[in-house]
Amino acid sequence: MGGQPSVASIDVRVTDRKSLLKEQCLRREPYDELQHHYKKGAEKNPEECVGGENSFPFMEPCIVQRVTLFLFGGSLIRCFEVCPLWFVVFFKTLDEIPARIDAGFKEFYGHSLQLEYARTDWSPVHVAQAGIRIDRILIARVTDYHVNRCCKVSYGYTQRSGSASNEIEDKYECSFKFDTYDRGCPRSFWIHKDICRFHGDETRVAATQNITAVCVDDRVEIAVNLFNAMGLVDVSEVVWHPLKLFPLPKRRECPIEQELFDWYDFDSFQSQSVERVQIPDFFSPQLVHCSTEYAGIDVAVSRTRLRAEQQGVVPQADRILGSRLEVLPTRCPIILPLKRVGLQHDRFTKIQLRQGDGIDLYISQGGKMT
Repeated sequence: MGGQPSVASIDVRVTDRKSLLKEQCLRREPYDELQHHYKKGAEKNPEECVGGENSFPFMEPCIVQRVTLFLFGGSLIRCFEVCPLWFVVFFKTLDEIPARIDAGFKEFYGHSLQLEYARTDWSPVHVAQAGIRIDRILIARVTDYHVNRCCKVSYGYTQRSGSASNEIEDKYECSFKFDTYDRGCPRSFWIHKDICRFHGDETRVAATQNITAVCVDDRVEIAVNLFNAMGLVDVSEVVWHPLKLFPLPKRRECPIEQELFDWYDFDSFQSQSVERVQIPDFFSPQLVHCSTEYAGIDVAVSRTRLRAEQQGVVPQADRILGSRLEVLPTRCPIILPLKRVGLQHDRFTKIQLRQGDGIDLYISQGGKMT
């Protein structure tokens, strides 16, 4: 009838570049069939293990999983660059290793978060020496089971030990929180950009609200880390914890609000401050400027209310906030990456909004150099 598309008609599967590359390789040639394997009906005799060009006996499905765990990290990524066959084989293996993580997620959260798609992704870590992180990305649809509640998803894990000792490994926990609202309800969240003189801006990325606001039928991304600076996570020890529920607050405040009380308009604040402030109306027409207030003494803080109005990518968001923002239609389900509790920055991904959503943008500037 010319209206908005239904939820069922929208494909929300995230097809990242790596998955696309694998599909293109398989269209060119069935590389997965060229992988070494034992002849049908034959015993597991090395002489009966055959494969195509560029395939080797260690790429047999049972063996390659052990090889992959040994290579995990930068060495494994180098294997993807050898040839299309190696890319397909190691990428498929990288998807098979965390299969029990997917199954455990369905068992614990299937009623409230319906798993629709899972993929393994890796990205560089910006440290003194080039590092890498590898994650199992779970994309799940939010159901109406816990509307108007704050939900906590968590899992426990241990690092894989390289020694054969029987020492008990330290156990760690990762958790994610999100507020669930009814279908199509306008969301609101805060972003804080700190450009004060006394510490600079190392990441160039603004901090965003740690507890994500989601609506029914939206999709959430939960990143289960498999490899980090501490080494390889023991996938067999990843254990999901029961879902925890909390009351939904009226509003999620940016922590900086706890330090500021008196807010002024532009003229009133500028007349009593040495900092040259401005009205941050940088994101139109996608994000419409509604209002701006100012507070602070040594550090000037602006609080700007923005409203998502016009569909499309926000051109200036990446340059100013260090994050990509995109506005989608009002009834369109969106994909929202969840951030680990306790982290200011986690994965650098695109932020999707719907028309009608609101943003409270805080910008801190000034301060004395010591």
